[in-house]
Amino acid sequence: MSSSTPLRFTILGTGALGGFYGSRLLLGGATVRFIAHSDVDWIRAQGLRVDSPLGDRLHHPVEVYADSDPIPPSDVVCIGLKTTRNARLPELLAPLVGEGTVILNWQNGLTLEDELAARFPQAVVIAGLCFLCSNKVGPGHIVHLDYGRVSLAALDERGVDWLPRLQAAFGAGGIETDVQPSLSAARWRKLAWNIPFNGLSVLLDRNTDAIMADPEARALAERLMHEVAEGAAACGVPFDPDFIPKLLATTERMAPYAPSMRLDFLGKRALEIEYMYRRPLREAAVQGVRMPGVETIASQLSILDRANRGV
Repeated sequence: MSSSTPLRFTILGTGALGGFYGSRLLLGGATVRFIAHSDVDWIRAQGLRVDSPLGDRLHHPVEVYADSDPIPPSDVVCIGLKTTRNARLPELLAPLVGEGTVILNWQNGLTLEDELAARFPQAVVIAGLCFLCSNKVGPGHIVHLDYGRVSLAALDERGVDWLPRLQAAFGAGGIETDVQPSLSAARWRKLAWNIPFNGLSVLLDRNTDAIMADPEARALAERLMHEVAEGAAACGVPFDPDFIPKLLATTERMAPYAPSMRLDFLGKRALEIEYMYRRPLREAAVQGVRMPGVETIASQLSILDRANRGV
């Protein structure tokens, strides 16, 4: 395929991430195929609605499939599913991934890309770290609140050549991107926000603005960030000295936001504890470093999650 030919994307999971970014890619001229779950019939009949400061959009008709449908091949398969569904990921990806297919992984957590590469060695694996405030509020209905930048990090050299084309596709839809030279460093930096604010939003029953407004809650979030920084340094990817202050300042400016874990808890859905908490704890422990605050929050979340879902 010529580098000037618009890319074809298949988006596995039409939720807060997949619906928003798929909408922007469509607006930029890409071919986008959505794979939806509970609302596939709704989207076929009513379309995909995205409310955003960038402009409200209703895409109808839209190319949407159930995961059991035959789906035409695409250049890029984007993973927008929660990691709680990763047990099914090999099964779901198998018919979508051919020789040279790009897997662009939007999930949160650690060790994800290594697992994908081991299962699909024929694929080109790239992480897409999304800095986005967006919620799914109903069938086929996404509300984008703030931000949207995507940091791209290739697992290996095969992915590096794809980065300019991905940047061009997202840029055509009005999405800012940057390229991170180290996938591991990018993943740990994302965890520095996800670990404190996802967990505390559940444990304290607060959105991000309320956490930041309470001095003790903010101090707890900052202590957790510094623990994550210790884990990252032990794994060979130390943060810059001003990284945490900048991240806190960004969170202060953020529109009031319910992190995805809080919405999952309120909806009595499984929480993303394994890849967001257990895997970082494990990787740091291999290097001889404990993150006791993160350990405590992971255990508390696990207890609450089981009770919340009655399992």
